[in-house]
Amino acid sequence: MTSRERVLVTARGDEPDRKPVFNWPHWDETSDIRFFNHETLPEHIDGSSEELSLVEITNPFGLALQREIDLNTELKEDPKQGNRILGDLCDEVQRDINQAFEVGADGIIYRIYGARGRHCTPMQYGGFYLERDRELLSGVQDALFNMIFVVGEDDVYLDFVSDLPAHAFGWDYDESKIPVSEVRSMRQGALVSTDPESDIQLEPGTACLTRMLESSIRTEESHV
Repeated sequence: MTSRERVLVTARGDEPDRKPVFNWPHWDETSDIRFFNHETLPEHIDGSSEELSLVEITNPFGLALQREIDLNTELKEDPKQGNRILGDLCDEVQRDINQAFEVGADGIIYRIYGARGRHCTPMQYGGFYLERDRELLSGVQDALFNMIFVVGEDDVYLDFVSDLPAHAFGWDYDESKIPVSEVRSMRQGALVSTDPESDIQLEPGTACLTRMLESSIRTEESHV
């Protein structure tokens, strides 16, 4: 069974020859999934690879963090201006998604920022951002394989995002301490984390995954 077959079989809920491994964000040749970001994205992805090829996508709230835009304040103080800014960020994320598939990606890793107490109240994330994330993911739900990864620690709102459309759902188990058994009660389908009970075993290569993912977007250059 190839790496590609192994992941797709797992996503369907069938039994693979062994549990797939995903080395991310630090890649290793033992990974069953390849990934790219805007800095490493080639002009064309080789579709004959034995591994699935996914492109990392930062959600609109994550782009706002990257640019040090306080979206919650913008939306509270001037809803019209705030929604214009949010709409522009959503358009940019859509362009990033389109580019990923234009170069031949099998799917995306959609990094969800904002669904945690450090960034938003439940009302803020649910009222301003959840449906924007849903709309962007719904537009590519026919892709071969998409993964969500919810960035957050013990303040993460997994229940809010548990029904977003994707083939696999990931979270920071080490920091949130939310086990597969609890997430399984919220969501069907393949689960991705460092919890040994996960369907796809995440090997992040760092003990502070959420903090690394949040600090990384602050150093990334904007791309359109």
